[in-house]
Amino acid sequence: MKISSIATVPFTLPLRRAIGFAHGSMASTEHVLVEIHTDDGLVGRAEAPSRPYLYGESQASMVEAVRLWFAPALVGLDPFRTDSIRGILDRTANNNTVKGAIDIALHDLIGQAVGQPCFKLLGGHTNRVRVTYVCGYSTPQEMADECAQMHETHGVTAFKVKVGVDPRKDAASLAAIRARLPDALIYVDGNEAFSEKDALNMLAMAAAHKVAWAEEPCPTPDTVARRRVAEHGAIPILGDDSCRTLSEVAREAMNAAIHLVSIKVARTGYRLSRDILGLAVAHGIRPLVGSQGDSGIGVLAGAHFCAAHRATSALPAELCFHLNLGADILVDPPPIVNGELVLDQRPGLGLTLDPDKLLRYRVDR
Repeated sequence: MKISSIATVPFTLPLRRAIGFAHGSMASTEHVLVEIHTDDGLVGRAEAPSRPYLYGESQASMVEAVRLWFAPALVGLDPFRTDSIRGILDRTANNNTVKGAIDIALHDLIGQAVGQPCFKLLGGHTNRVRVTYVCGYSTPQEMADECAQMHETHGVTAFKVKVGVDPRKDAASLAAIRARLPDALIYVDGNEAFSEKDALNMLAMAAAHKVAWAEEPCPTPDTVARRRVAEHGAIPILGDDSCRTLSEVAREAMNAAIHLVSIKVARTGYRLSRDILGLAVAHGIRPLVGSQGDSGIGVLAGAHFCAAHRATSALPAELCFHLNLGADILVDPPPIVNGELVLDQRPGLGLTLDPDKLLRYRVDR
């Protein structure tokens, strides 16, 4: 079996309502569908999210990267050679998200070829993932209502809460959510909005509301503040934007700046995500699977990785962002029941695309 072609389809999905965070908000999600075709007729798929403010990649740049560089280099190769293919991809600098999508699509393809779901190929620890709902920035009452609704409708018991605009509002939001959900696991995401002093104050306030940990309170370039906050803060620190690559995770671990790490398979694929997982475990850093504003495709990709490994499945994963979407391009987006996503035995990622929806939401026509 050989790779015969690689196709890309940029698509944009609306959100049910805009999601706020410390530096702005988003009302839609922009992605690129990557499809790897083989001469045997199999097609492996994955999605690459466009987040130019984080990764420097747009829908247009990812489409062109595949057309100009990656597809010509990979056509004719055996798709099972995932490590060699990653080496070929890395001859081109950056473009990490579209590289990650190519890697995941290869694993989807391999799973189909051998008749096994990806979570079994990657380790097979379990087929169940406890999920975390990401609650965007709004009024305290709206945020509490949103979390309570997710608990009542889908049984979700873990929540990531956006903070970083107004300290008084942050405290009121956490108090309101904790009052509605006294036993929930709650953590906060500062999106790098805090100075060292303000971060320490926020962590003390969060600890009073039984918040488990805080994601990226300080700017990534401020290494001194990050280390001090990790050392003196009242709750542990989760690394995300500071941990986009294997070398960045190694740096943060050596600087003692994080206690947990968010593994986002959209930006590191399965191949490098496993390297990050091993590095984290070796340093005593707890790994969790994060969200990249995924559609159902990305949610399933993350769920297969999370379920495959003991270390990642030990913590709830941010794998229900698709509940925020006003539409999806899958026929059957993964349901969340009793706070869990349960993977079935369909080979690969188990994707079934809806061609009519893809036609409607693609943006290249």
